[in-house]
Amino acid sequence: MTAEINEKEIEQSNPRKGALAGTVRAVPIILGYLPIGFAFGVLASTADLSIVNAVAMSLFLYAGSAQLIAVGMIASGATVAAITLTVFMVNLRHLLMSAYLAPYLGKLNRLQQAIFSYEITDESFAVHSTHFRKNGVPPANQLFALNHSAHLAWITGTALGAWLGGLFRFDTNAYGIDYALPAMFIALLVMQLEKRRHILIAILAAALGLVFFLLGLNQLYIILATVIAAAVGAVLHSREENGSAAININGENGRKDNA
Repeated sequence: MTAEINEKEIEQSNPRKGALAGTVRAVPIILGYLPIGFAFGVLASTADLSIVNAVAMSLFLYAGSAQLIAVGMIASGATVAAITLTVFMVNLRHLLMSAYLAPYLGKLNRLQQAIFSYEITDESFAVHSTHFRKNGVPPANQLFALNHSAHLAWITGTALGAWLGGLFRFDTNAYGIDYALPAMFIALLVMQLEKRRHILIAILAAALGLVFFLLGLNQLYIILATVIAAAVGAVLHSREENGSAAININGENGRKDNA
């Protein structure tokens, strides 16, 4: 605890060091966002979006899967209302992520919380939640350095993809660029599998997601699988905590009786 406090005090007194630490923690996300952003930029160019429009989408929407879906719908001639509703449904999972992170962010003011939430993605959520759970909440400059670095990588990849996509024609499937997103998710998931219970819940969520998808729940299958798996995980965690508490109580009673 003392070492953690000293580390935070050092970072607060030296903002550059805290910002650098946040950027370093964002490296796994950056390595994934550059190729995925590039793939999005290429797809945006094939849908006749200009570089400005593609970059603006990555700047203001900043939602990888939702952006890819939106570009596909634009290319197919979907209406604005249909695209807006679809993006909203796809991004509903952010309610779950924000609900988990909210208790950790009480020291941030309202403006900081708004900026932080604006740049939360699946990948940054995974990195933040793991760090919060293990090491507590770092200083604000480290939090925003991580988010801004990841966002900048996404915008950079988008700009490069849209520019080169306008000059050449790329087959994203042939080059395996489309696999960068699931590969990054797998890497981030492995980082959080600390106990056997976590592995079981991950398998359950994947299985439920596949079943719901095959049943035709194209927009809701992720949310339903996440909620159900999280509920099962909460029950298992509660049982483990109650079991540990019972063992401690019995152990204390045994020591008292022996005394």
